Amino acid sequence: MEPYRPRLHFSPLHGWMNDPNGLIKVDGAYHLFFQHDPDSITHGPMHWGHARSTDLVSWEELPVALYPTELGTCFSGSAVETADGELKLIYTAHRRIDDEDYQVQCLVHANRSLSTYRHDEKNPVLDNPGLPCFRDPKVIWHAPSQRWIMVVTHGQSIGFYSSPDLSEWTHESDFGVGHGRHSDGPWECPDLFPMTGPDGAEHWILLVGVGSGGFAAGSGTQYFVGQFNGRAFINGNRPGTTLWLDYGRDFYAAQTFFDREGADPIVLGWASNWQYARSTPTEAFRGVMSLPRTLSLVEARQGLRLTQSLPAAVSAALNASTEPGVYRQKMELPLAIGQSMDIALFAEHEPQFRITRTATDEATILVIRSQTPAMPAFGHNYGVPASFPKAGPLLLDIHVDRGVVELATGDGLIWITQLFYPHRPESVT
Repeated sequence: MEPYRPRLHFSPLHGWMNDPNGLIKVDGAYHLFFQHDPDSITHGPMHWGHARSTDLVSWEELPVALYPTELGTCFSGSAVETADGELKLIYTAHRRIDDEDYQVQCLVHANRSLSTYRHDEKNPVLDNPGLPCFRDPKVIWHAPSQRWIMVVTHGQSIGFYSSPDLSEWTHESDFGVGHGRHSDGPWECPDLFPMTGPDGAEHWILLVGVGSGGFAAGSGTQYFVGQFNGRAFINGNRPGTTLWLDYGRDFYAAQTFFDREGADPIVLGWASNWQYARSTPTEAFRGVMSLPRTLSLVEARQGLRLTQSLPAAVSAALNASTEPGVYRQKMELPLAIGQSMDIALFAEHEPQFRITRTATDEATILVIRSQTPAMPAFGHNYGVPASFPKAGPLLLDIHVDRGVVELATGDGLIWITQLFYPHRPESVT
């Protein structure tokens, strides 16, 4: 067994994996599709891999769901359940024409068990309007307008489309210019969903992946809190406000599960970074997912913000784990102003985190990772701002799974997801 294969974070048995796709809960089972090259551990012709779980802890990998067609390879997308109980997948078909990317949106009909798939005869159901980047469709049902809504990347913005039947699509609006974080790479893997705020009002969340230019170097996932009227998204914060779903370097392309039961959104991200994803030191597989996290909307110091917590079954499995190198550690840090504490995992001498109290209610979490010759962009040393509670110590909740580390603090307002490749991933301390 490979030393860096996690136990609670999903990884494919063989081959390459990146973005989570088509997350959906059906008949009590969670289905995870994912960007996949089953024949290589490098990023090759994209298929849709498939896994299923009843508890978000134990995953059964199933046969590959989608294969490349004459329209191209199978880039990222989503899954929905109609009011009649029919299951549909929507994905980007990608190919090269005259040495340039050409991307279109396609519809696939699946049976109830998500074991057979039929491509719609009208594909592509949404043709390319002339954009070099036109991909990653996330489709939701918008009850007030009784229409399907698709959010899809237009490069440095997100396009919004509507449809009565998942087949005929109309462009409604764009969002993104002048808002949030932009970089030389496109916005990717959008997601859109409503949440109830602490005041009982409905607010809308727009997730957007930033392939480069994240909070730390490389990939990251930002989010916006605002309103959606069925046609356009209206940012509830100043345009320059940038909110991060995770402050680590290894949480990207985050998506939520489609769930007709209306439960609190559960999000899953790809635990890697495009700066070094193709060179991580595994042999049979490459790529892992984050732990699933339940989202909540709270009133923080600067306005409405997302918090994240582990679903009950995931939390219980981590607490009860007897697997070497798989554990949860909760810490209380009663630091005085100017004091620091180092946290060293995997029985290593050098710390992975250094927490310093900088003021009465402020702290900095220094995230430390050693450089490695095989991955030149892997090492780093950067700070994440944190807040001390009004009374009592700073609380940390650290989830460790054989080199995959997810640190949470601030009642779930701050998460930091990091990959490590230590000499002893099975070590507890």
